[in-house]
Amino acid sequence: MARVELILRQSGIANQLDVDLLIFDEHGNPLQIADVLTPIPDTLTQAIKQWQNSFLSLVGVYRGIKPIGISYSNCADCTQSVRQEFVNWLTSQESWQRVQTCIDQHISSREEVQINIQTLDPRLRLLPWSEIFEGSHHYAETSISLAREFQRRGTLQPKRQVRILAILGSSSDVHAQALYDDLISLIDVDFDYQQLEQTQGRGAYIQTLNQPTVQELRTALREPEGWHIFFFAGHSKSLHDNSIGSFVLNQHEKPLSIDDLKADLAIAISNGLQIAIFNSCDGLGLANQLAGLNLPQSIVMREPVPDEVAKDFLQQFLSEFSHNRSLFESVRRSRQYLRHKYDHQSQYPGASWLPTIVRNPAVSLPKWNDFIAESPLPLKVLIPLSVIVIGLLCSLLASLYWEFRDLRVGSQLKYIYYTQLYPHIILYPCLFLWGAYFTLYKAWCQIRSRPKLWRQGSVALGIALILLCVELTQDDMMMFELKEGAVSTVSMEQTLRDRVDNIPTNVLDTSRLIDSENSKIVIRKADMEAALENFREVQAALSETEKDGYHALMKIGLAYSTWQGKQAFSVSRIFYGLAFMNIVAVIIASGIFWREIGSEFVYNGAKFVRYVTATQLIVLLWLPIRVYHNAVTKELIFGPSENAIFGSNFPLSGLDTIAYPVILSLLSVTIYKSWKFEASYISGVLTLLIILIFLTIGLFNPSLINTVFGLQSNPTSWILWPILLLTIIYLIYADIFAKK
Repeated sequence: MARVELILRQSGIANQLDVDLLIFDEHGNPLQIADVLTPIPDTLTQAIKQWQNSFLSLVGVYRGIKPIGISYSNCADCTQSVRQEFVNWLTSQESWQRVQTCIDQHISSREEVQINIQTLDPRLRLLPWSEIFEGSHHYAETSISLAREFQRRGTLQPKRQVRILAILGSSSDVHAQALYDDLISLIDVDFDYQQLEQTQGRGAYIQTLNQPTVQELRTALREPEGWHIFFFAGHSKSLHDNSIGSFVLNQHEKPLSIDDLKADLAIAISNGLQIAIFNSCDGLGLANQLAGLNLPQSIVMREPVPDEVAKDFLQQFLSEFSHNRSLFESVRRSRQYLRHKYDHQSQYPGASWLPTIVRNPAVSLPKWNDFIAESPLPLKVLIPLSVIVIGLLCSLLASLYWEFRDLRVGSQLKYIYYTQLYPHIILYPCLFLWGAYFTLYKAWCQIRSRPKLWRQGSVALGIALILLCVELTQDDMMMFELKEGAVSTVSMEQTLRDRVDNIPTNVLDTSRLIDSENSKIVIRKADMEAALENFREVQAALSETEKDGYHALMKIGLAYSTWQGKQAFSVSRIFYGLAFMNIVAVIIASGIFWREIGSEFVYNGAKFVRYVTATQLIVLLWLPIRVYHNAVTKELIFGPSENAIFGSNFPLSGLDTIAYPVILSLLSVTIYKSWKFEASYISGVLTLLIILIFLTIGLFNPSLINTVFGLQSNPTSWILWPILLLTIIYLIYADIFAKK
């Protein structure tokens, strides 16, 4: 967003108005030019006064009164006169043309731009500056600055919610009448409250004080937790020179000025108060006093405002601002709505001029999401939850250790042997999946409305349970799913017996296992483990027929039907189910979170994209390890897959043919969205590079996985991977690659 400061001040030379134009680039560096204008002409001053009088006659005295018999056409004529006189005054001067040309040269007509008018002349403050810039800069919005000096007091303090202190004043009372000369009708402050309530679904916390006493307001302003937005709906009025304003709290106490609350507001500003909104009449005096306290910005109505105009502005503004549009853009869109609805003869000509931003240019303008910090769980919940998650992720490895810790396969401890044989389900959760849970948690912290996620999570849980049932009942079981000493006897057809008979004795002596008379074979877990190790040593010297016999035995030996109902399953099989559920849960959760990229319910879109991308990259790391299991481990035990849809040598089959495309599709769309929503281009390129590396390793070089995680790996090196992953996550969390 471009930023322009236009400083207008009385010159020491007669009939001259000094003009300083500052155009700030994206780094905050100003381009400055100086020029002069002629003073505001009397014809323009008179046109403004005539419009004020005609508009006041339409409005009555305050929100809600619309007298009968007033000439709308007269007000429309006055409105057009103001526009024409204003344009004539500026465009007739070459100096203004130079100012306009400079703005046009440095700021695109399609670029959102903030134009702040700094002036102490009350006549210049009343001019509709938005009318001047709207023609050449479609996305320009103006503000005014009222203070002589600008300081930064207090800082923006993001909270878990946008904190709004809402004051609903008296709708009609004798004290309000004391501000005006005529009867004041009831105003609908309840509507204002209803509109504020709508923002609760977008992360707002609202404390409402309905006709509070002065002491109650003071106590609320001094709240140590602080407020981001102060909102008032009710009656207010400013002195003729707009130096002082007052507003009515209740029916019993006199109207208040800002000076009456000076100490309390100073505390609120130091505690992070950023915006004051007075949805009430004639608020420039209030804004002037707030500017003296260095409040970052106020939004007021600069003239008496009809009730319906005030309500429509608030509704539109809150809708835009709470959906994370900038303050200027939100007011601009709301002003356009008022212009379309009211700026014609039968309504309130000039009504769109009423909303006015009064800002402190020393303070940057926050968006709605800037008020909100990431919403983490409290430590008393987060710490035990983290322990539980890490315990679940490591539970399978721990179970294998306790169940098989004193046993060996050849020279290798059995639980280490199982880990090297099946790293995709044992090692991956311990080394990497915790990182995916962490980045998912960080993404979850960025979402301000979570009920929908819980509903989607319930559906995802149902899907995961179905997939778990499929996984646990399919053939090609893993060795550790059988407890030590597991034995089963199964019937064997002649063709299968002939194939098993081809197993050489240096792999396994099958003569003691086969009952030829009853056509049965005795399957022992210990025999299969011994056969596997022997086969690894001599497979290069075996014929295809001998290999086929070995694979046929392993297929029947590790078929689910062989062991179903035999009380042969190990305790570790339960934890295998938990490990599978964890992997599936992260994959599904990354898909659910992907749907929220660019959502209005996300605090920081760039951070959210990076966290989701990081989660999916960690999930992607599972693919080469899973491919290793398919291409190396399963082929070693069961031979080339006969069910692979792309041929016997392609390392994908079963649920993999669904999981891989889903993961890659989610990650591809996430990368696209990360660019679309202005996440880092550098991180996007690095992500693509990582994807190519993972796919290359998984599909074309599984032997590398074998060396790092598989049967040829060194277990002492495994601890390095969580450290590396923690470093990468830190870089992501620290926004090293964030777009500035």
